[in-house]
Amino acid sequence: MTSQAAPTVIPISDQDPRELGQYRVVGRLGAGGMGSVYLAEGPTGLVAIKVIKPHLAHDPEFLRRFQREVAAARKVSRWCTAPVLDAQLDSAPLWLVTEYVPGLDLGRYVETHGPLTGAAGESLAVGIAVALAAIHQAGIVHRDLKPANVLLSPLGPRVIDFGISRALDTEQTTRTGQMMGTPGYMAPELFSGQVSPAADIFAWGCVVGAATSTTTPGRSPYTADNMMSAFHRVMQEEPDLAGVEPRLRELVRAALSRDPASRPTAEQLVAELSGQDAKVAEVARTLRLGMVQGETVALPPAPAAAAPPRRRLRDLAIGLGAGLAAAGLVAAAIAGVRALPPSPPESTETLYEDDFGDAGSGWNNSGSPSPTTARGYTGDGRYTMAEDSSNDVQWATAPANAILPDQALVSVKMDLGQSKEGWHGVFCEYSKTGDRKDDFAYLLEVSPAGFAKIVRVAGSEWSDLTPDVRLAGFNKKDIRLRAECARGTGEVRLALWLGDTRVAEVVDHDAKAAAGRPKFGFYMEARDDSGSRVYYDDFTISRLP
Repeated sequence: MTSQAAPTVIPISDQDPRELGQYRVVGRLGAGGMGSVYLAEGPTGLVAIKVIKPHLAHDPEFLRRFQREVAAARKVSRWCTAPVLDAQLDSAPLWLVTEYVPGLDLGRYVETHGPLTGAAGESLAVGIAVALAAIHQAGIVHRDLKPANVLLSPLGPRVIDFGISRALDTEQTTRTGQMMGTPGYMAPELFSGQVSPAADIFAWGCVVGAATSTTTPGRSPYTADNMMSAFHRVMQEEPDLAGVEPRLRELVRAALSRDPASRPTAEQLVAELSGQDAKVAEVARTLRLGMVQGETVALPPAPAAAAPPRRRLRDLAIGLGAGLAAAGLVAAAIAGVRALPPSPPESTETLYEDDFGDAGSGWNNSGSPSPTTARGYTGDGRYTMAEDSSNDVQWATAPANAILPDQALVSVKMDLGQSKEGWHGVFCEYSKTGDRKDDFAYLLEVSPAGFAKIVRVAGSEWSDLTPDVRLAGFNKKDIRLRAECARGTGEVRLALWLGDTRVAEVVDHDAKAAAGRPKFGFYMEARDDSGSRVYYDDFTISRLP
C-alpha cells in the first residue's frame, strides 16, 4: 500500500476566494467547525489559510476572543507545531495563516498504515509532548488535541489548530449548549468546565494510545461515539491500554489519571521519554519521525565508539538512547541542485547544534574532559582531536538522531593554532553500508598553511576535486568554516566558505555511489608525528531550501 505523502488538495471552485491579502489561493485542503482551509502561495512559499465562517466573523464577541487567542498563538515556539504566520483580524473575511505542513494527519496515517511502534512511536509521543510544552509555555491550552490535529510532516509530528479552540469553544457553548471537544479525547474535568494544561496531557495519553496500540490501532483508550458515552467511560471505566508497548504504557496511564494534579506536565513527559534531563528545546532539535512509503521505521541507536582504521569513514558518535532514537521521511532524490551564492545561503531550519558546553551531548569521548584529551570535550566549551600515531585521520560524526537532508549547510568554528600541517575541516558522508568499499564522502577543508580544497573519498581512493586555493587574510586561530552539500540525481554540488567568503566550489557529476543516508561531522588529518591538535566549537547542521 502506497503512502500518500501530502494531504489531498481540492481544486478551488467559483465560491472559493482567489486571493487573500498577499496570498494566492491554489487549492482547498478541507473544512471544519470554524471554516475552510486553503493552500496558498505567499512571499515565503506555501502556507495554509483558515478562513473563518461569515456568521462568526460578524459576531463582535467572537471577534474579540479570536483576536486575543490569535495574538497568544503567535507567541508559541515553532517546536513541533505549525506556527501562526499572519492573520486578518479586523475585517471580513477573517483568516489565519499557518505554516503549511505537507503530511497526512495521524488518524488517517494509522488507519491506512497501522500503528507506530518502537522508536517511531516514542518519537511521536515525545514530539507531541514537545509541541504541548511550547503551547503551554505561551499560556495556551489546546483544548481539542486529537489525531486529526497532529500532522506527520517530513520533519516529524506537528500539532495544529492551537490558539483558536478557546474562541470556538465559547461560541459553540453559547449558541448550541454543547461543549467543545472530541469524544474519546476529553479529560474528565472538561465536562464540568475546568480547563487547564492538564486537560491537554489527558488528550496526549489518548492520542498516543490510539496511535501506538497494536490491538486497537486508531482507537482512543476511551473511545466513545458521543459526549454522554465519553463522560461515562472517563468517569467509570479504566482505559484500554492492552496494545500499547510497555515503555509508553505507564506514561500514558499516568497522563490518563482522573486527577489533573496527578498527571505529568508536558516537560516531564519530554524528560521521561528522552531518558535524560534535557531541555525541551534541545530535544525538539533532534526529533524526527520515520515513515518510508507508508511503513514505519525505527533507527537503532548510533554505534558505540571504536577506533577508526586509517583513512576510514566510520561513525564514532555515541547515541543519545532509545528515547530520542528517531528517523525522518527519506526525501526522494532531487532532480537538480540550485546555483550557489557568493555568500553562505540562508537556511530554513537548524536541525542540530552543539556548543560543547555539555560533556554528555553524545560525541565520542576518549577520557575526562580536558584541553589535552586525545579526543573529546575540553571542559571549557570546545571539542578537540589530536594527532594519533596509528591513524592519519580522526573523524567525529555528529550524534544527530535524525535522517538529515540532501541539501544541508554544515558550520563549525576551528582553532588550528596547535596544528603544524595537514588538512582539517568538515565532511558530508553518503556511505551506503558499513563496508569499507562503500565509503563515500566529501571533505571540505583548510590547512594551517592557509589553503582550502574539496576532496572526494570513495572507498580507499581519495581524489582532489579542486586545486589548493590560497586563502587571503587567513587566521588559523579563528576560523568559521561553512560547507554546503547538495545531493541531486547522480551529482553533488559542494561549496566552502571561510567566514562569508566563498573559497571553493565544485559539482561532482560522478556521484552515483552517494546513495546512503547523509551524515555530517568534522575531522582532522595530520601525519609525520607533527603533534598537531585542532579545537572545534559551535557546530551546526541546517536545512537548505
